[in-house]
Amino acid sequence: MTASSVQGIAHTEFNNESSVDSLKASSVEVAAELVGKASETVLNSVVQLTGKRQIRALGESLVETIRSALDVPAVAFVTVKSPVHFPACMLPRNNSLPVSSLNNCVQACARSGELVSEQHEEGVLTALPIMVNGITVKVLLLQSLMPMSSHQLVLLNGFARIYENFLNVMLDMETDSLTGLLNKKAYYSQVLAVLEDDNQSYCEQSGEPKYFWLVIFDVDKFKKINDTFGHLYGDEILLLVANTMIQVFDEKDLLFRFGGDEFVVLLAPRTKQQARAILKQFQEQIAVIRNDKLWPVRCSMGGVNASGAENPTDLLVQADRALYHVKEHGRGEIAFYCDLLEQGIVATEHFEDDIELF
Repeated sequence: MTASSVQGIAHTEFNNESSVDSLKASSVEVAAELVGKASETVLNSVVQLTGKRQIRALGESLVETIRSALDVPAVAFVTVKSPVHFPACMLPRNNSLPVSSLNNCVQACARSGELVSEQHEEGVLTALPIMVNGITVKVLLLQSLMPMSSHQLVLLNGFARIYENFLNVMLDMETDSLTGLLNKKAYYSQVLAVLEDDNQSYCEQSGEPKYFWLVIFDVDKFKKINDTFGHLYGDEILLLVANTMIQVFDEKDLLFRFGGDEFVVLLAPRTKQQARAILKQFQEQIAVIRNDKLWPVRCSMGGVNASGAENPTDLLVQADRALYHVKEHGRGEIAFYCDLLEQGIVATEHFEDDIELF
């Protein structure tokens, strides 16, 4: 072998080593760039998620964050039985995965309070509990073609916990500390958001139109209960009334406690007959709240057709007029403002914009 041949081989080996080093350096740069882009995506997702100030918008942001950051096509909030009042209208409007709450994966997640993943014909289902004060109120359900990686699961859990933290802060601000129902502060924004989604519907059996109904009620002679048995006993009655509301009314209904023994319900679209029937059912249910000391618990109720309304404050005033009429004529009954108008018992009133109830 000549000197020139040896030099040529050495030069070739040197070039090969340089190419390998260059390739390694290039791979490291590409990997670093990908990691940087992924980190930026995650950070941007967290920024968007934590920038929301309404519960529905927060949920919508969580769904979009999971879809984009984890490349998961189908994400949904699924309802499970829970003692905590969490209205369906406070969740995203369009869930891409309308899976029944009877799904085994969802139920297993709700019972255990932990992440559950199952293989199905249509793909892999992953269920993650959404908790309020340690109680599962909803289940976040994802459908993917392949099992999620450990990295994806870590991100998923992190996004869900961020959502929970902000959700709990919002609920602390907008729920009543005694009963867990929505409070007076939440009333205006929540009712307005629901009414904006109002689409005319009709009863399949009768063909009658369905409307939102705003109903206000209080416990008859509640002051006498407090004066006779004490405020602690009175609080117990309020808790039982609130629990009965959660049991009787639908998850699509908004339930509020305004303070004292004053409660408000925004019924999801029903005919007037259906609205009266469920209100009557509620009155019958709370009538069994009693013991040897207490007489049957009763309530007077006033309601108003809320569909098409633009000012939730007007609705309160009109429902309160109907409630006042019931109290003036024996208590324990249900009156609708529209009926009182039709009968000439009340007159249409104009309410000034500067009325402040909050």
